[in-house]
Amino acid sequence: MPEAVIGIFGTGRLARAVRRLATEEGLTAPLLDPRRPEQWDQVPPPGVLVDCSAPEAVAHATGLSARLDVPLVECVSGLDEHHLRMLEDRAAGTAVVLAPNLSLGNYLQTRALRVVADVVTTMERAGVTGAVPEAAVLERHPAAKRHRPSTTASRLARQWLRHTGRPAADTASLRCGPAVSDHEIRFTWPEQSLTLTHRVDSLDAAAAGAIGAAQWAAGHAHGTYTVHQVFDDLLATMAARTADDDREDTP
Repeated sequence: MPEAVIGIFGTGRLARAVRRLATEEGLTAPLLDPRRPEQWDQVPPPGVLVDCSAPEAVAHATGLSARLDVPLVECVSGLDEHHLRMLEDRAAGTAVVLAPNLSLGNYLQTRALRVVADVVTTMERAGVTGAVPEAAVLERHPAAKRHRPSTTASRLARQWLRHTGRPAADTASLRCGPAVSDHEIRFTWPEQSLTLTHRVDSLDAAAAGAIGAAQWAAGHAHGTYTVHQVFDDLLATMAARTADDDREDTP
């Protein structure tokens, strides 16, 4: 069965990075300009749509996903409740992946945060005084980034609250420096500190995640998924395949 055509909704830096990487992988991935709907039917029909546009264009991407009856990978960050309700409604008919951060590094950083939270809360329940540290989140984006704090930073802070019951001491934002982003979680005890830092130097990191999420969504049932759920499922599939290979190699 041939790979689904990946329709890329948007023309900005991320959209262009997804298209370039997909093309290098031999995939068909046309750009769909949100400002030129008359051209949307002039490209190969997408089997899945990746929205790399902007909050004001999300309604158009959702509408196009519905018209084509194809899954949607939503990569736009800074969405409000209206956008999220719209995407939830769309998920009643197809797979919708919420992916404000598509990078493998963010997935690993979030998993590491959960490990820290699980360890220190277990120690606290066992009676270790002061086991749970103060936590703070710092994110940096270039000056062109519209909103602050970033969706990724807010989600990291929420993860800490969810797993420890304690809010982050601060979620701070910087708007300066090179393109793409840095996200840091700093844990501080009176006598030591631990920092989990994820730096993205190229949008190729997000583009690779977008392509993987699109291919995953094309084969899954309707519903709302996070990109981390996608990574969890892909990892489980890889682990199962490796286990099968190991069994086959065992004499």
